[in-house]
Amino acid sequence: MAAGRIHLKIVTPFRMLYDDNVDMVVLRGTEGDMGVMPGHESRAAILGYGPLRIINGGSEGGRIAIMGGFAEISSSEVTVVSDVAEWPEEIDRLRAEAAKLRAEQRLQQKDNDVDLQRAELSLRRALVRMEVSSYPIIRTGKSPGQGK
Repeated sequence: MAAGRIHLKIVTPFRMLYDDNVDMVVLRGTEGDMGVMPGHESRAAILGYGPLRIINGGSEGGRIAIMGGFAEISSSEVTVVSDVAEWPEEIDRLRAEAAKLRAEQRLQQKDNDVDLQRAELSLRRALVRMEVSSYPIIRTGKSPGQGK
């Protein structure tokens, strides 16, 4: 690993989304955003729904939509495991907007608790997808299955 860098792996059940060294990664935990740089204290973190930011050379190196999961953090590596992780170009913005509208309509109906919880999660996923899809596509590092 290059000096002053931390290794980032992002894994889903279906693929390795990212595997390379970065300067910094910003994760959305259940209690807010957390920046991780080389030398970070070892810990595990439960992830919320939100963008994961990759920082390289002091500038944005890309954003990835992460829909929960966990991160294992050490002084030299961050491993993110999530059921759903998507690059901006993989997100269908119109579909996310439609999902947002459906979720908002279900939340207004307030039929029962189970539907409310499902609608709230659907709304959160749609909002994250819309946010991440609005950023320019910036790729740094190696993304297995993708061009460099």
